[in-house]
Amino acid sequence: MISPTSSSGLAGAYSGTNAGRTQLGRNEFLTLLVTQLRNQDPLSPLQPHEFAAQLAQFSSVEQLTQLNEEVLRQADSLELTALLSKTSFSAALLGRRVLAEGNQVTVPESGAATVRIEVGAGGGHGKLVVKDSSGHEVVSRDLGTLPPGRQTLTLPADLAPGTYTYEVKVTGPRDAAVAVTTYTAGIVDGVYFKNGQIVLRIGAMEVPLDCVAEIETASPQAPAAQLIPAAQLIPAAEPTVRDPHRRA
Repeated sequence: MISPTSSSGLAGAYSGTNAGRTQLGRNEFLTLLVTQLRNQDPLSPLQPHEFAAQLAQFSSVEQLTQLNEEVLRQADSLELTALLSKTSFSAALLGRRVLAEGNQVTVPESGAATVRIEVGAGGGHGKLVVKDSSGHEVVSRDLGTLPPGRQTLTLPADLAPGTYTYEVKVTGPRDAAVAVTTYTAGIVDGVYFKNGQIVLRIGAMEVPLDCVAEIETASPQAPAAQLIPAAQLIPAAEPTVRDPHRRA
């Protein structure tokens, strides 16, 4: 007498020999199906509609898997295209003055430094705090009443040249905090990748490309040496004129 073998028993036996597998592929499914057909009970064979249902179910799952793989490939392609577009855009920013969300400011060797901020609706009473590169507070100033909107603040003239971080706190009625956006401004003199993102170098400061909020129009009269202070002009070598009457 032939002892029928159920599909669940075959699947259990197959999974026991492939314990490390977490997915059932096409070949494995067909192997199980053929084994089921070979070992089915002759008195109660697999009905055609059951066979078709199993094939249709596996075909649907396979199509969904292929669709998912195609979507992932397209997503990777779009991500690469976006990265190339950002790279080209960031390269075009070299020598341009940008305004980006951030809290860094560079105090020049001569002259006072300024910062740009944007105060939320209603405005309020402001306070400025400036810290050095070590995080030590070096300036704390009362700014009085600040109106809403974007505005420019001049830092104290007694700050030593260098790179600092700053913070502006604004409080409204009943000491309620008012939103303040701080900005970092300067001329882009370098572009590079860092931690998977494009970063603009502005002197000693770093600004992610995604934080850029405003780009100033480049002045056509401004020479490259003015746009990029660190640029060096290398004089061209004077052409050598050989005397035809002179022997080598």
